[in-house]
Amino acid sequence: MSSLPPDTRLLLIDDHQIYLDGLSLTLGSLCEGVRLDHARNAAEALQQVRETPYDLILLDLQLPDSSGLSLMQKLRAADAMVPIAILSASNSPSDLEAALQLGAAGFISKTTDGKTLLDAVTQLLYGAQVVIGDTALKIDRQTSAREVGITPRQLEILDLLAEGLPNKVICQRLSLSEDTVKTHLKALFSSLDCHNRTECVTQARKLGLVSF
Repeated sequence: MSSLPPDTRLLLIDDHQIYLDGLSLTLGSLCEGVRLDHARNAAEALQQVRETPYDLILLDLQLPDSSGLSLMQKLRAADAMVPIAILSASNSPSDLEAALQLGAAGFISKTTDGKTLLDAVTQLLYGAQVVIGDTALKIDRQTSAREVGITPRQLEILDLLAEGLPNKVICQRLSLSEDTVKTHLKALFSSLDCHNRTECVTQARKLGLVSF
């Protein structure tokens, strides 16, 4: 066990109970007397943060009543001092970039093994920023995108297109208006010389601009 204070308290936000149970089992050895609270949706999470001070929040990107990024902004408004880290199955570089831009203290893959997760959470509690992801891929594809005239924002939209998300969801994820998203899509189609969303994603994969 680490030398963290015995009254350390975490809030784990995820709508999958089996995953929450496994996460709690792993983090139960974080330090002596650690408290692990659960929330399965945004409403529960906001209520608990308003009522209880936490040392760290671990947040999934997908919840039944809100996106994780949207909830993170509300949680930061409710308690600006508590660090929030994204713990997600997403392998989208745009999710990583968006989370860090919005002030996330970290971004950790759900595929991370138990020891690495414990080490990451300990570092987060000591004030470090932790990112467990493929940073080399992120840098390489941004270079490739620039070469064909695609901006970082358009690259984010491209990731969401590859996930098969409709415009309205893309707007919510990136906090953009529908007109702005349409403008970026038009520019993407032009840069990749395509005429629809399917062609756009197919061409992007050929160029290594999306990894899934």
